Amino acid sequence: MPLRTELDEPLAEAVSALKEAFPDGVAPSDYHALLAVLYEHFSDRNLAQVVAQLTQRDPALVLNDIHQAVTLTKPSPQAIASLNTHLHHHGVAKLLADD
Repeated sequence: MPLRTELDEPLAEAVSALKEAFPDGVAPSDYHALLAVLYEHFSDRNLAQVVAQLTQRDPALVLNDIHQAVTLTKPSPQAIASLNTHLHHHGVAKLLADD
């Protein structure tokens, strides 16, 4: 089953909030930490759709990246903490708390 490209309103709101937090795009050094932080708030497919919209990547490839970020290439606790601070500073943490 292919991943959809059109997002439901809650997912579109998440993409908008993340675009505000990352106006210049997600730095490669933050990418896996972002996936790991968001993983507990979304289903795998929804997270793949959100991050694909945010990064302009193929959702199927993002889905693979998600699985890597939470199993094989887990970000350091410092990277996770830094990303959480960044998201909190930009109000994304509040959006995630509403899930």
